[in-house]
Amino acid sequence: MSMKQELHDRLRAAFDRWLALQRTGVSKFDLKARGMRDHQDPNYFLRPLIFTRCTMTTYEKVLRDFVDFAQREHGATRLEDIGKKEFRAFMDRGIEQGLAVKTLNLYRSALAKFGSAVTRQTDSYAALSQKYGWKIRELAKLGQLPRPTRATPSRDVLERAVTILQDWDARHFARTGEPRAYHLAARLQLETSARSISVTERLTGACLQEGNRLTVRAKGGKVLTFTLSPELHRVLVLWFAHYSAPLVPQRGYQTSYRRAICAAGGQVAGTHGARRCSIQDFYAERYRLAVGSGLDPKAASDQAAGDALERLGHGRNRADHRKWYLAR
Repeated sequence: MSMKQELHDRLRAAFDRWLALQRTGVSKFDLKARGMRDHQDPNYFLRPLIFTRCTMTTYEKVLRDFVDFAQREHGATRLEDIGKKEFRAFMDRGIEQGLAVKTLNLYRSALAKFGSAVTRQTDSYAALSQKYGWKIRELAKLGQLPRPTRATPSRDVLERAVTILQDWDARHFARTGEPRAYHLAARLQLETSARSISVTERLTGACLQEGNRLTVRAKGGKVLTFTLSPELHRVLVLWFAHYSAPLVPQRGYQTSYRRAICAAGGQVAGTHGARRCSIQDFYAERYRLAVGSGLDPKAASDQAAGDALERLGHGRNRADHRKWYLAR
């Protein structure tokens, strides 16, 4: 068996282990709590697992290059031959090539998963990943690495994209007789700031609640609740009364969304662009309310940012996510 095929099989096994745990009712939170209780490490039981097909595909693309590099440059013939030396060489090459911060962080995350889920060199690979995380941050501060571009489309561009998707959905129905709701997924992202997976493949009629509320399953198994506009809630109720769940496939939505953003005159930023725009609008509204209640600007900003991070499904004090989504 080739090393690439073996890599694929082991990554798939890591994903299958998580699916098997899910079927028993275990959540990521349960595993974190168990890790803290038994090993004082919340990620102890998470490291050997892969939680989504998308993550598996993304990591495999990086790791196939890593395996090629280790075989070509260091003579590795088995996955177990690939160790810390190859990890360091692969990361150093990426830094020398001037890869962006986001790309380098993806590399170290994928390599850490290689150690924990593929070759069971968990501790050494996790330590190296942390070390390179520090190095990348320092090089970025010194201006020696390109910073990630986070093109967030304007609200006008996003609204035009929704209209374009609605037109495309209608034309698809006229041509094929098959209903499609990509525009509804886009409207949901704008109203809720949710991830694309939460408003596509995880969205069913059971998610709709009284009082125009919507519950979605977010990252890590968290359940988030949003209040929708009455019009959008009504449209979704009617949709699921006539059509089966889930709402739409995530991949198809993401592809059409990117095309619609370009057609609307925006830059391609993925569906996370809608998530960032939506949460920035939410932050601005919460900030205005906080200032209006008498808080000073600093306290109002902290409160609004905490509310925004909770809406995204993160902890209130996550400075990294605050910077990523709010640039604050």
